[in-house]
This record gives sequence, structure tokens and C-alpha cells, in this order.
Amino acid sequence: MTKEITDILIVGGGVIGSAIAYHLARAGRSVLVLDQADVATSPAASWASAGGVRRQGRDPAEAALARAAIARWPALEDELEADLHYRQGGQLLVAETDAEADQLAGFVAQQHAMGFDDVRLVRGPALRDLTPGLAPHVLAASWSPADGQADPPRTTRAFAAAARRLGASYWAHTRCEALLTAGNRVTGARTSRGEVAAEQVVLATGAWSDELAGPIGLDLPIRTAAYQMLRSTPAAPGLLGPVVSAIGRHLSLKQLADGAFLLGGGWPGDPTPDRRGYILRESSVAGGWAAACAIVPAVGAQRVAESWCGLEAECFDGVPLIGPAPGWRGLTLALGFCGHGFAIAPAVGQAVASLLGSASPPELDLLRPARMASFDPAAVARFRQPTSSSPAA
Repeated sequence: MTKEITDILIVGGGVIGSAIAYHLARAGRSVLVLDQADVATSPAASWASAGGVRRQGRDPAEAALARAAIARWPALEDELEADLHYRQGGQLLVAETDAEADQLAGFVAQQHAMGFDDVRLVRGPALRDLTPGLAPHVLAASWSPADGQADPPRTTRAFAAAARRLGASYWAHTRCEALLTAGNRVTGARTSRGEVAAEQVVLATGAWSDELAGPIGLDLPIRTAAYQMLRSTPAAPGLLGPVVSAIGRHLSLKQLADGAFLLGGGWPGDPTPDRRGYILRESSVAGGWAAACAIVPAVGAQRVAESWCGLEAECFDGVPLIGPAPGWRGLTLALGFCGHGFAIAPAVGQAVASLLGSASPPELDLLRPARMASFDPAAVARFRQPTSSSPAA
């Protein structure tokens, strides 16, 4: 069988892998993307994401990427020539008690320290003007007007289509069976369609990344999480403009164009033993629904129409691994996004493409995989143990 040759091989065609492919193809690089299924299909994270496009609440290590991404989103539909169902309706993080409202004042100060200067604390009539449908007991909120929402599968497929228009190749339904190495360099991959030789390989396979990294001795500090989503029956459109979260609850709530409410917030399901599927937890379905009804009572007039999970890689320190793989030349990691990679995908794509072009983008400085050397192995081992029934923060 003839060996395929490319400049860059990207393993994983989700929103991160496809955003990287688009930016590389735009720079004139030869790119081949492998995906074990079709782009943005179950149970991949890019198919199941809640679709929030937010800055506030980010880890400081992600702040630079969040600033860059939020600046890109308003024009991204024109750039990708696709309808992403993007809406810049803002985001509210609400407080239900005086103590939580006091916490929000400090939270807003933290957002300003990260450069999100337009985030502000709102109360009383100003809060009700933003979202009249909030429950009466909600006292205050941190308001981030530049945030919003978009459709993750549409966005992922738009990045992939734009990459193809610029010359990138996609091999769907193609398993990456192993990374190929020579000395301390990754030289390509063995796939179900044959071998691929590449100058650079990008590992963007999310929850399944350890299956390829482990055999070459690269021990990734990640675990697989199943994040639950709920979709309600359609309510009257226009009841909820911003994305709504709560400081004291696990909640990410938005209303879609057809009126349905979409609920996330980190409520867990369980990956199947082979990590190719998921099992819903009834306690998570009930808990997520109750959280939404408590904050926006109009949700309670509907019922759960659909429920599902997506599989994501959680990194030990809660932020992704983006950059050169320790100990290996020719291998770049872009994984471990912990359920909040969708919003920053445009900036991640640009930064990784710059990195592979020999630049050193500063927005990746605090996310480089070299930091893995400082992790306590015993703590990482405990982190990898099966998760409890509590939702992720």
C-alpha cells in the first residue's frame, strides 16, 4: 500500500482539530485530518457541547485565548461562510443569596484582572431588564455582554468544510491505530487506510488521546468524563436572551432559536467501559432539570425532550494541554479541554497553526504540556479513579 505524505497530520476532526486544520490550510500548509467517525457525531465532545461562547469564569491560563476567541466570534460566520447559529446575547452568572452576591463582587474584580473590562455586577431593575424570566429570589449577577452561544456541530462542520475548501484532506471513518516513531521523533501514523508520513503530527483526539500516547510512553494526566446535556420541548421564543449560569448551582442554560431550552452545567453520565459510548444517570437528569427550573421558572412549563452525553478529556489541573509533547519532536498536543474548549476553538486553531509555523504564541505559555513534569504522580493516579456522582464544577 502506498504511504500517504503530508506536512501536518491531525488526529481528530472535532472542533479543535478542524479549527487547527482550517488555520493551517489558510497558511498554505498540506494538511490531512483523521477522524474515527464523521465530523461532530456522537459521542464526541464537539457533537455534545453546550455551545456556550464565554470569557467569564475562565482559568487565568486560558484568558488570552478567551480574549482572542471572543473577538473572532462575531465575524466567524462570514469568515467560514456558514450559519453557526451564533448569537451574542451575553452571559449571566447569578447569585441567589446575599453571601453569593458578595462573592460575585470579587469574581467581577477577577474578570477585570484578566482583561475582561466590560464585565460588571448588576442588581435590581438592571438585572430584570436583562432577563425578566429570572426567578424572583435571584439577587444579582455578573454580566458579560460580549459572551453568547453557537451550535457546536454546525461550527465544527463549518471549520472542516472551510479547511477542505482551502485544500485540507479529511479521512473519515479512519482509525488511527498507532503513532509511528523514529528515535525521539513522531514521524506519522499507522491507520486503517495505511501509513501516513508527516513532518508534524497533532494529537487532538480528546477522550481517546491516551490510547495513542500511551504506547509511545507518553503518560497523559487525563481522564474521560461524560458530560450530560438536556433539551426541552419548545417554549415561546425570546424568553431567555443571555446564557445563564449560577454561582451556587451546576447550570448552563440557554434558549435556542426554536424556543427549546438547552441545559448543561457539568452534570455527569458514565462512559461505557470501552469509552465508545455513555450511560445517562437519572439523578443527573433530575438534578440538571431542577437547577434550571429554580433559576428560570419558565423551564418548568416544559418537559425533557432529549438527553445525551458527550465524552471529553479532563486534564489533571483543569486546563488543556496545548503545545509540544514532552520528550517527542514532531508531536503537538491539543487536548484535555475539560468541557470548555468550544468557545476558544478559533483562537486555539490560530495559535497552534502559528506554533507549527515556528512562532511562539504567548497565549499558550501557561498551557504547554511541559508543565506535566510538575504534577504529583500519586495525585494524578487518584484523579484517574472513577468519578463520583457529583457534577463537575
